[in-house]
Amino acid sequence: MDNLTPEQKGRRAKEILEDPVFVEVLEKTRENIVAQWTLTDLNAVGVRENLYMQGKGLDEIVRGLRTLVGDWAMEQSRNVSKSKRGRKS
Repeated sequence: MDNLTPEQKGRRAKEILEDPVFVEVLEKTRENIVAQWTLTDLNAVGVRENLYMQGKGLDEIVRGLRTLVGDWAMEQSRNVSKSKRGRKS
């Protein structure tokens, strides 16, 4: 992935976040984790911690994708600002 530009990464991350199949899988996985967690015995600490960490892992994936989109948006904003300043001179 190092050979992709920030724009390419940002565009791809945006596509993934907006992909209905990805969104559906993410939602169903979250629902499954919550359902399993609520059905576990309160004393099953290891199982509950594992499920919690799975949810956190999903959050990190989404956060990483959003970061790529945000970085791309910031780069676009900087480029627009530079081009506007260049035209004023």
